[in-house]
Amino acid sequence: MRTEFDIRKFLQADEEKLSSFAKKSTESLGRRFAMKQDPFRLEFARDETRILHSPPFRRLKHKTQVFLSPFNDHICTRMEHVLHVSSIASVIGRCLSLNIDLINAIAKGHDLGHPPFGHAGERVLNEILLRKKVAEGFKHEVHGLRVVDKLTNYGQGLNLTYEVRDGIITHCGESFDRVVAPDRRRNLYELEDINDRCYLPTTLEGCLVRLVDRIAYLGRDLEDAIKAQLIKKSDLPSYISKNLGNENGKIIGSFVNDVISNSIGNDAIIMSEEVFELMNMLKDFNYNRIYLHPEVERKSLKAVNMIEYLFMELEKIFENTLGGSDQAMVQSVIKETPVLGTFFDFLKNSNYTEKTLSWRIVTDYIAGMTDLFAQRTFSALFMPAPVI
Repeated sequence: MRTEFDIRKFLQADEEKLSSFAKKSTESLGRRFAMKQDPFRLEFARDETRILHSPPFRRLKHKTQVFLSPFNDHICTRMEHVLHVSSIASVIGRCLSLNIDLINAIAKGHDLGHPPFGHAGERVLNEILLRKKVAEGFKHEVHGLRVVDKLTNYGQGLNLTYEVRDGIITHCGESFDRVVAPDRRRNLYELEDINDRCYLPTTLEGCLVRLVDRIAYLGRDLEDAIKAQLIKKSDLPSYISKNLGNENGKIIGSFVNDVISNSIGNDAIIMSEEVFELMNMLKDFNYNRIYLHPEVERKSLKAVNMIEYLFMELEKIFENTLGGSDQAMVQSVIKETPVLGTFFDFLKNSNYTEKTLSWRIVTDYIAGMTDLFAQRTFSALFMPAPVI
């Protein structure tokens, strides 16, 4: 009968069959806080499980991807997007003989820092912080590291490996790249110093997730826009339809085939120039015809206004209750608006001190909201309730 030691050795031996470019769990820099080894899971697989069972991951099912339609079961949510990235990246990663455990952990954690209402929510939080002279503003991937390190479990975090944390904070670049190569020289012990988007992942698995993030949403957003009747399939330029496809499955298939054939044997994730050009054409079409569609913009503006009001009101409540320390005021607020009990529970985060600024706490709280909870909180704060 195999012992736990035998099982772990078997798992490690299986990892040794991976590409020389893959990151093995035995090469991991580990975690910030040491943990006892699990006999049935190597470290990156363990991270995936920790992410899957975390509240921030569960909340992704009620967060917008592009279309503010939380009640429509056929429109992609943030959670579906994350699962799509994980699935697509795993297919490519297996063909490239990369570490699937690491790919899945990064993919499932890459959007944990996204606020409600998709990129509209991210833009307005960024604008609010810049107005408050917070130089770094708000970036969902930087906030994602904060989520897994300092916000989950009342401040205890998920204690993920350095490699997974690195993949989360570097998954979003400023531009589309045809070639994404790992920066293996960067110091992973300095992840918390990152506050912009100029950094590349240190692992090839992280590079794969970074590129697949784009693959996953371009075709799916097109499909959702057709379902929402914002565009017709025939609106897609014929050159793209002919060479890439006009349905999500075909588009993803074209991208996946190209990435695999161009990346095998390379320490980089690579697309051909031809398919990369098609990707950029599809991106431009999506931006012009979908993301900037007047209907999408109108809905986004409402979301932006909602977050603006929520931010101002929550900051005022935080200051009026002396950061939650004035219990008489706290109880008065909760009696008037019961939903704010969640806000005062949130203040018990072990990383918050008397010196923590109000903008920091309110940003953390709003960024963690689902679309539905943001709407519910807004309604409770600003909509009149019956007296009897």
